[in-house]
Parts: sequence; structure tokens; C-alpha cells
Amino acid sequence: MEDQAEEALIENFVEALTAIAGAAPHVIREPEGARGSYRPDFMVEMSSDGEPYRLIVEAKPSLFPRDAREAIWQFRNYLAQQQVGAYPVVPVLMAETISPGARQLLRDERIGYFDSSGSLFIAARGLYLHVDKPASRKQSRSLNNLFAGRRAQVLHAVWVAKSDWFGVHEIAERAGVSPATASETLIAVERREWVEVRGAGPSKERHLINPRALLDAWSTYQGSVKPKAVRHYYVRSTTPPDLQRRLDHECQIEGIRYELTGISAGQIHAPYLSSTSQVSCRIPVGRAMHAALDAIEARPVRDGWNLGVHELKSDDELRFRQRIDDLWVADPLQTYLDLLQAGGRAKELAQHLRAEKLEE
Repeated sequence: MEDQAEEALIENFVEALTAIAGAAPHVIREPEGARGSYRPDFMVEMSSDGEPYRLIVEAKPSLFPRDAREAIWQFRNYLAQQQVGAYPVVPVLMAETISPGARQLLRDERIGYFDSSGSLFIAARGLYLHVDKPASRKQSRSLNNLFAGRRAQVLHAVWVAKSDWFGVHEIAERAGVSPATASETLIAVERREWVEVRGAGPSKERHLINPRALLDAWSTYQGSVKPKAVRHYYVRSTTPPDLQRRLDHECQIEGIRYELTGISAGQIHAPYLSSTSQVSCRIPVGRAMHAALDAIEARPVRDGWNLGVHELKSDDELRFRQRIDDLWVADPLQTYLDLLQAGGRAKELAQHLRAEKLEE
């Protein structure tokens, strides 16, 4: 953590404790008495309702479950070597951003925490403080940068690999990204404890062990961001199955890749709704896309549409599509994510799809 950011965080922490205790705590910048190489960043002596407490504080740039576990071990090892006085000693982790999983772990282990949103947890004999505040925009970006762009492609490749062991280069090739991007993303996934690791260096491998946590986090992200724009068209005198076949035929003629998504794909993967009247697809934007739409006489409309088109920047975003019943269909994960952002009964279908195909 940069010195300026750390100082601001310490100042906010002290202000929060002052507001609670009614008196400014005493900050010890260079703790003494540590045996060995480790010592906490600083200590805070405070009192609440006349009872004294000593907080030993470690500052981190950010905290995910793996970081929290390592810090807990470090705290306990440090405390085991110290002579604890007559009043409680409380370990506290401080960071700009603390993930929900790390917060839960720290609460379970009775380890205090404080982050830049003002969220605070301290539990000790005779003292219990818990302030939970929503993440700031900056924190949200830090927590959710896995779920967009090329990092999301890496995450998708990890999901598709499921329980198989994989290396960095294998995932990079599957995702269509550089090994550097794959490596950075996989390190972030490790910190969240979604994968297990074996080996080291070039032979290091991982495999997914907590798909539910990954899916929950991605679902939360989908619900927090603005849905991507969908262009609506009307194609005259056609049923959804006929429209899907016509779209597939014209895309093959134009040499353009596509995939059905949303309710169209959800009904293929895990039928749930009794009937549908609209088709949704993902197609790379460009001259070929417009040629295919012209060929099926798709007319742009605001209301009364029966064809929704998610325009993609490139066909690289179609790496995980599947050929089912002579149609190209988004895989269950992409379908689920798109359904979460669609209207009507799409969310019901999303939960059905998740139960049937993603939590097998």
C-alpha cells in the first residue's frame, strides 16, 4: 500500500475508533518487543466503557481469503511469542479493499478488520463492533475486475475446465489471451481460494475446487452492472425455431460466427418456459452481420421485436459456443449470465438453468 493511502486509512480508522470510544486512541507507530523478523505495522491503545484494549494492526493493499489466512497465521505466531498484558490484545487487518469472503473468514476467526468504505469489525472480551458499509466504486472495481474483458475470458476457460488440472499456457490458449493475462488472472483466482494449486514455476497447475463461490461472485457482479445494449429487430412471418434456422443459414453464407443466447439458449439447454416468442443472439458487429440481417429482412424496431442482437467487438468472445441441433448456442455459463440481465421471466429460467446445468 502506498504511504499516502495507508496514512489516510489509518487516520480514518482512528477517527472511527474515536467516535465509538469517545476519546482519541493512542497510536504506537513502531511496536517494540517482536521476536523474530515479523512485527505489526502499528498498535492502537484504546478504552471502551472504561476497559482498556490493545489493537495490533497490519495494513495491506487488499485482502482476499488466501491473504486473510496467511495474515491470521502470522498474527497467531506473533502473539504466541509475546507476553500478553492484563487487558485484551485484538488483531486487526486493515486494507483499502476487503472481499466479502475475506470479511466472513475474519469474522469467523474473531480477527478485526477495517477498510476504506468504513466497514469495521472488532470482537474481544467485553467489546463487539460491527459496521458494514457498501463498497465504494473504487473498491467495486478492485473486487470485480475479473468479470470483464479478457480476464473474464480466462475465468470462463477455468469454468469450462471444471475439475481438470490446467497450466497457464493451456488456459491462455483456451481463452485467447496472452500468458501474462492468464497468469495475472489465475493469481487473483488463487487469492479468492476458488482453485487448488500443485507444483511450482513452469510446471505449476491449478484446478477449480469452489465453482459455487465463483458462480455466486459472477452472479453478484452481473446484478450490479448496467446490462449491455441489445439491438431489437422484427422479422416478418416467422416462428422462433424458423428464425433461428434462417439466422444460422445466413450466418454460414456470410462466413460470420454467432451464438444463440438468453431465453433462446436457455430453452435449448434446460427447457422451462411453455412458449417463447423472441430469439436472442450474440454476433460480432460489422459488414457481415448487417448482410446476414438484411438477408432475413430484419427491420430495426423499438417495440414488438422478435430478434434481439447483442453486438460483440470480435468473434473471440464466441470461443465457448456449442453446436446443438444444428444451431450455434452459447454455453450454459454464458447463457446464464445473459439471462440474469434480461427482463421478464428470464431470471426464473436462469435459476432453473443453474440448477440443471451449472450445479451438476
